[in-house]
Amino acid sequence: MYCTYSPTVCDNSKYGCDFKGTAVSVKEHMQTCIFEKLKVYIDSNNAKLEKLEKTVTDQQQEISKLRRFISKFNMLPSADDVQDGISDDPAIGDEDEDVYLGLSSFPYGDITCQRTISQHKCGVTSLAFSRGLIYAGAHDGSTKIFDADTGQMIKDLNGHQVSVWALAVCHETERFFSAGSDGVIKVWDWNANQPNACVKTLTQHSGKIYGLVVSGNKLFSASSDKTVKVWDPITLENLATFTGHTDGVNNLTAIRDDKLATAGSDSTVKIWDVTTGTCIHTISCNSSEVLDVAFGDNMLFASTNDAVIHVYNINDNHSTAISTLSGHNWEVWQLAYINGAMFSASFDHTIKRWDVRNRMICNATLKGHQGFVHAMTLGHNNLITGCADRTIKVSIHYLFESIVCRGEGWIGGLDMNRYLEQQGLDGK
Repeated sequence: MYCTYSPTVCDNSKYGCDFKGTAVSVKEHMQTCIFEKLKVYIDSNNAKLEKLEKTVTDQQQEISKLRRFISKFNMLPSADDVQDGISDDPAIGDEDEDVYLGLSSFPYGDITCQRTISQHKCGVTSLAFSRGLIYAGAHDGSTKIFDADTGQMIKDLNGHQVSVWALAVCHETERFFSAGSDGVIKVWDWNANQPNACVKTLTQHSGKIYGLVVSGNKLFSASSDKTVKVWDPITLENLATFTGHTDGVNNLTAIRDDKLATAGSDSTVKIWDVTTGTCIHTISCNSSEVLDVAFGDNMLFASTNDAVIHVYNINDNHSTAISTLSGHNWEVWQLAYINGAMFSASFDHTIKRWDVRNRMICNATLKGHQGFVHAMTLGHNNLITGCADRTIKVSIHYLFESIVCRGEGWIGGLDMNRYLEQQGLDGK
C-alpha cells in the first residue's frame, strides 16, 4: 500500500532539485519548485547540446576526410603563406583554422586564420574595422584598438561600466562611437596628434544600445527602448527619433544612403526612409525575434532567434521572400555580406559562409572559437570575429574586394559609395 508519509525526493531531482520529504510535502513543494518551471527550458537546452555534440563529431570526421582529399592536390596554404605576419607577442597566436569546404568548388578562395588576439580578460562583444585598425568592445566596458596587420594593441580605452555592444567609426570627424548596456553613446576623438579622449557622452536613450551605423553623414543608434535615434556626428545633436517597433531594436544596417533596415525583438524588420523618418515597409519574421540584418545585391538578410537566416529581395518599398538559410544550431547573432557571399556568426561557436548566388548553399564552416561568437566585421581581405572565449580571430579571405557590412563610414570595412558605384546603383 502506498503511504503518503513515506520519505521521497522531488520529481525534479534529476534536474538538480535537492528537496526531500514525505510524499505529501513533496506534492506541496512541486507547486513552487523552481525546477518545475525550468524543466522545459533545461530539456530544450540538453537537446540542443546533444544535437550540437553530434554535429561537431560529424564535422570533425568530415574535416579529416576533406583534409586528406585536399592534401592530394596541394591545395593547403604553404609554410611561407602561414609565416607571413607572425608576431613575437605571446598574446597573439598564429594558427590554422578548421574550415569545412564543399568539394564541388572553391569560388571565393581559401579562408585561413592568420592570428588569434588574446588580450581581453573577458568576452569580446563588438567589432569595427577602419583604416587598418580593429576596434573591439568587451563585457568589461573597455574598447581596445589593435593594428590589424600585426595584432599589436595600440589603445585600451575605458568609458563604459558594462558591455560594449556597438562600435562605429566616422572618418569625416576623426571620431569613433561606442555604446552598450549602460544605454549611453561615448564619443571618442581619434587624432594622430592628440591622445584619444572621450569628448562627450550621449544619454538620450532609455535602454541598452545594441547597434550603431554611420551612413549619409548621420549616426544611427538602435536601442532596447524600442527606438532608433539619428545624430549629427559633428555637432552631436539628436536630429530625430524613429518609433514604430513594439519591442527592442537589436541592430540596424544601411540600405544605400536613403534607407535603413532595423531588426526588432517584435519579430519584424522595418525599413525606414531616412529623409522623412517614416517606416515605409514592415517584414514579419515568423514570430521569432530578429537579431541582425545585412544588405547587399538588392537582398536583405535577417537572422532570427530560431537559428535561421531569412532572405528577401528588396524592390522600391516592397520585399519578396527568396529563401531561408538553415544550418546553425543556435542563434545567429551577426551577419556580414560581401559580393555573392554572406557570413553568419552564431552562438553555436561557428561562422558559416553562404553562396547566395549559387542556390544559397553553405560552402564553409569555421570552427576555431570556443564560445558564443558575439562580433564579426570585414575589412582589407580579412574576416574578423570576436567571441565569448576572450579572443579575436583575424582570418585571411583571399578574394575579398568590395566589402559590405554595416553602412557608410567604413563600418566593418565598408565604403558604401564605392560599393554603389561598382553595383551601378549610384545613379551615374
